[in-house]
Amino acid sequence: MKNIDSNGNKKKENKTEKDIFYEFVNEFIAESDRAAVILGTAKLDFLLYQILTKYFIPVAGSSDDLLEGDSPLTTFSSKINICYRLGIIDTQFARTLHLIRKIRNSFAHEISGCNLDTGPHMDRIREMVAPFSKSEAFKDVQRAFVDKKTGIAADYFTILTLIVIKLESIFSKIEPLLQNEMSKLIPQKYTSIYKQEVISGELEQHHEDK
Repeated sequence: MKNIDSNGNKKKENKTEKDIFYEFVNEFIAESDRAAVILGTAKLDFLLYQILTKYFIPVAGSSDDLLEGDSPLTTFSSKINICYRLGIIDTQFARTLHLIRKIRNSFAHEISGCNLDTGPHMDRIREMVAPFSKSEAFKDVQRAFVDKKTGIAADYFTILTLIVIKLESIFSKIEPLLQNEMSKLIPQKYTSIYKQEVISGELEQHHEDK
Protein backbone atom coordinates (compact mmCIF):
# COMPACT_ATOMS: atom_id res chain seq x y z
CA MET A 1 0.00 0.00 0.00
CA LYS A 2 1.21 3.50 -0.84
CA ASN A 3 0.59 4.92 2.65
CA ILE A 4 2.57 2.16 4.47
CA ASP A 5 6.38 2.17 4.72
CA SER A 6 8.71 -0.85 4.66
CA ASN A 7 8.31 -1.30 8.44
CA GLY A 8 4.55 -1.44 8.21
CA ASN A 9 4.07 2.03 9.68
CA LYS A 10 1.73 4.59 8.23
CA LYS A 11 3.62 7.22 6.25
CA LYS A 12 3.31 10.87 7.20
CA GLU A 13 1.34 12.77 4.60
CA ASN A 14 2.85 15.93 3.14
CA LYS A 15 -0.13 18.22 3.37
CA THR A 16 -0.42 21.17 1.03
CA GLU A 17 -1.65 24.60 2.16
CA LYS A 18 -4.95 23.77 0.47
CA ASP A 19 -5.22 20.52 2.46
CA ILE A 20 -4.54 22.36 5.72
CA PHE A 21 -7.15 25.01 4.87
CA TYR A 22 -9.87 22.45 4.08
CA GLU A 23 -8.99 20.48 7.21
CA PHE A 24 -9.40 23.61 9.33
CA VAL A 25 -12.68 24.65 7.67
CA ASN A 26 -14.21 21.19 8.04
CA GLU A 27 -13.29 21.07 11.74
CA PHE A 28 -14.35 24.69 12.26
CA ILE A 29 -17.78 24.27 10.62
CA ALA A 30 -18.52 21.10 12.60
CA GLU A 31 -17.97 22.79 15.97
CA SER A 32 -20.52 24.34 18.32
CA ASP A 33 -20.72 28.15 18.37
CA ARG A 34 -18.49 28.40 21.43
CA ALA A 35 -15.82 25.99 20.20
CA ALA A 36 -15.85 27.54 16.72
CA VAL A 37 -15.34 31.04 18.11
CA ILE A 38 -12.34 29.91 20.20
CA LEU A 39 -10.85 27.76 17.42
CA GLY A 40 -11.45 30.36 14.69
CA THR A 41 -9.95 33.23 16.67
CA ALA A 42 -6.90 31.13 17.55
CA LYS A 43 -6.42 30.48 13.82
CA LEU A 44 -6.57 34.20 13.01
CA ASP A 45 -4.15 35.00 15.86
CA PHE A 46 -1.68 32.44 14.51
CA LEU A 47 -1.97 33.75 10.95
CA LEU A 48 -1.19 37.29 12.11
CA TYR A 49 1.81 35.90 14.00
CA GLN A 50 3.03 34.17 10.84
CA ILE A 51 2.62 37.35 8.78
CA LEU A 52 4.53 39.49 11.27
CA THR A 53 7.28 36.88 11.71
CA LYS A 54 7.78 36.75 7.95
CA TYR A 55 7.65 40.55 7.56
CA PHE A 56 9.94 41.62 10.40
CA ILE A 57 13.73 41.49 10.29
CA PRO A 58 14.66 37.98 11.54
CA VAL A 59 15.87 37.63 15.13
CA ALA A 60 19.43 36.49 15.83
CA GLY A 61 18.47 33.96 18.52
CA SER A 62 15.98 31.10 18.72
CA SER A 63 13.23 33.09 20.47
CA ASP A 64 11.51 36.26 19.33
CA ASP A 65 11.39 38.79 22.18
CA LEU A 66 8.84 40.86 20.26
CA LEU A 67 6.25 38.21 19.39
CA GLU A 68 6.73 35.49 22.02
CA GLY A 69 6.59 35.09 25.80
CA ASP A 70 5.59 38.23 27.70
CA SER A 71 6.51 40.56 24.85
CA PRO A 72 4.24 43.44 23.78
CA LEU A 73 2.96 41.79 20.59
CA THR A 74 1.80 38.45 21.95
CA THR A 75 -1.88 39.39 22.30
CA PHE A 76 -4.39 39.13 19.47
CA SER A 77 -5.30 42.78 19.96
CA SER A 78 -1.71 44.02 19.64
CA LYS A 79 -1.12 41.92 16.51
CA ILE A 80 -4.20 43.45 14.89
CA ASN A 81 -3.06 46.96 15.78
CA ILE A 82 0.51 46.55 14.57
CA CYS A 83 -0.64 44.99 11.28
CA TYR A 84 -2.87 48.02 10.77
CA ARG A 85 -0.16 50.53 11.71
CA LEU A 86 2.28 48.81 9.34
CA GLY A 87 -0.23 49.12 6.50
CA ILE A 88 -0.70 45.36 6.11
CA ILE A 89 -4.46 45.57 6.71
CA ASP A 90 -6.86 48.50 6.38
CA THR A 91 -9.21 50.11 8.91
CA GLN A 92 -12.21 47.92 8.08
CA PHE A 93 -10.10 44.77 8.25
CA ALA A 94 -8.75 45.76 11.68
CA ARG A 95 -12.22 46.71 12.91
CA THR A 96 -13.64 43.32 11.88
CA LEU A 97 -10.81 41.46 13.60
CA HIS A 98 -11.42 43.45 16.79
CA LEU A 99 -15.13 42.56 16.66
CA ILE A 100 -14.18 38.88 16.38
CA ARG A 101 -11.80 39.36 19.32
CA LYS A 102 -14.59 40.88 21.43
CA ILE A 103 -16.91 37.96 20.63
CA ARG A 104 -14.12 35.54 21.61
CA ASN A 105 -13.57 37.37 24.89
CA SER A 106 -17.28 37.29 25.71
CA PHE A 107 -17.53 33.57 24.96
CA ALA A 108 -14.45 32.83 27.05
CA HIS A 109 -16.12 34.36 30.13
CA GLU A 110 -19.61 32.90 29.66
CA ILE A 111 -20.21 29.68 31.58
CA SER A 112 -23.18 28.51 29.52
CA GLY A 113 -25.60 29.56 26.81
CA CYS A 114 -22.93 30.66 24.31
CA ASN A 115 -24.80 31.27 21.08
CA LEU A 116 -23.94 33.63 18.24
CA ASP A 117 -27.57 34.59 17.71
CA THR A 118 -28.03 36.20 21.12
CA GLY A 119 -27.33 39.57 22.72
CA PRO A 120 -24.33 41.68 21.72
CA HIS A 121 -22.87 38.85 19.63
CA MET A 122 -25.64 39.26 17.07
CA ASP A 123 -25.10 43.03 16.88
CA ARG A 124 -21.35 42.61 16.35
CA ILE A 125 -21.86 40.03 13.61
CA ARG A 126 -24.36 42.27 11.86
CA GLU A 127 -21.81 45.07 11.93
CA MET A 128 -19.21 42.72 10.48
CA VAL A 129 -21.50 41.50 7.71
CA ALA A 130 -22.84 44.92 6.64
CA PRO A 131 -19.94 45.77 4.26
CA PHE A 132 -20.40 42.38 2.53
CA SER A 133 -24.08 42.86 1.68
CA LYS A 134 -23.34 42.96 -2.06
CA SER A 135 -20.18 40.86 -2.07
CA GLU A 136 -20.11 37.89 -4.43
CA ALA A 137 -17.13 36.48 -2.51
CA PHE A 138 -19.23 36.36 0.67
CA LYS A 139 -22.04 34.50 -1.11
CA ASP A 140 -19.64 32.07 -2.81
CA VAL A 141 -17.86 31.18 0.46
CA GLN A 142 -21.18 30.72 2.27
CA ARG A 143 -22.45 28.39 -0.45
CA ALA A 144 -19.19 26.44 -0.66
CA PHE A 145 -18.36 25.98 3.02
CA VAL A 146 -21.19 27.11 5.31
CA ASP A 147 -24.24 25.52 3.67
CA LYS A 148 -25.04 23.55 6.85
CA LYS A 149 -25.28 26.67 9.01
CA THR A 150 -28.19 29.09 9.09
CA GLY A 151 -28.99 32.62 10.25
CA ILE A 152 -26.51 34.86 12.02
CA ALA A 153 -24.21 31.90 12.83
CA ALA A 154 -23.82 31.23 9.08
CA ASP A 155 -22.76 34.85 8.61
CA TYR A 156 -20.12 34.60 11.35
CA PHE A 157 -18.68 31.35 9.99
CA THR A 158 -18.58 32.87 6.50
CA ILE A 159 -16.80 36.05 7.62
CA LEU A 160 -14.19 34.13 9.56
CA THR A 161 -13.57 31.74 6.65
CA LEU A 162 -13.14 34.72 4.31
CA ILE A 163 -10.64 36.31 6.69
CA VAL A 164 -8.63 33.08 6.91
CA ILE A 165 -8.45 32.97 3.11
CA LYS A 166 -7.36 36.62 2.97
CA LEU A 167 -4.71 36.33 5.69
CA GLU A 168 -3.24 33.22 4.09
CA SER A 169 -3.05 35.16 0.83
CA ILE A 170 -1.30 38.07 2.58
CA PHE A 171 1.18 35.65 4.17
CA SER A 172 2.06 34.07 0.83
CA LYS A 173 2.58 37.44 -0.88
CA ILE A 174 4.13 39.67 1.77
CA GLU A 175 7.81 40.48 1.29
CA PRO A 176 10.18 40.59 4.31
CA LEU A 177 11.79 43.87 5.28
CA LEU A 178 15.22 44.23 3.72
CA GLN A 179 18.18 44.39 6.06
CA ASN A 180 20.25 46.26 3.48
CA GLU A 181 17.81 49.18 3.74
CA MET A 182 18.42 49.60 7.46
CA SER A 183 20.25 52.74 8.55
CA LYS A 184 23.70 51.91 9.88
CA LEU A 185 25.29 53.80 12.75
CA ILE A 186 28.75 53.31 11.31
CA PRO A 187 28.73 53.60 7.50
CA GLN A 188 30.82 51.23 5.42
CA LYS A 189 32.02 54.15 3.35
CA TYR A 190 32.75 57.47 4.98
CA THR A 191 31.52 59.53 2.06
CA SER A 192 31.87 63.30 1.74
CA ILE A 193 28.10 63.65 2.10
CA TYR A 194 28.06 61.74 5.39
CA LYS A 195 31.10 63.72 6.55
CA GLN A 196 29.26 66.95 5.78
CA GLU A 197 26.25 65.72 7.81
CA VAL A 198 28.47 64.89 10.79
CA ILE A 199 30.29 68.23 10.67
CA SER A 200 27.04 70.17 10.26
CA GLY A 201 25.49 68.34 13.17
CA GLU A 202 28.47 69.05 15.40
CA LEU A 203 28.44 72.74 14.46
CA GLU A 204 24.71 73.01 15.21
CA GLN A 205 25.20 71.31 18.58
CA HIS A 206 28.15 73.64 19.33
CA HIS A 207 26.03 76.74 18.69
CA GLU A 208 23.15 75.34 20.82
CA ASP A 209 25.52 74.68 23.72
CA LYS A 210 26.64 78.31 23.62
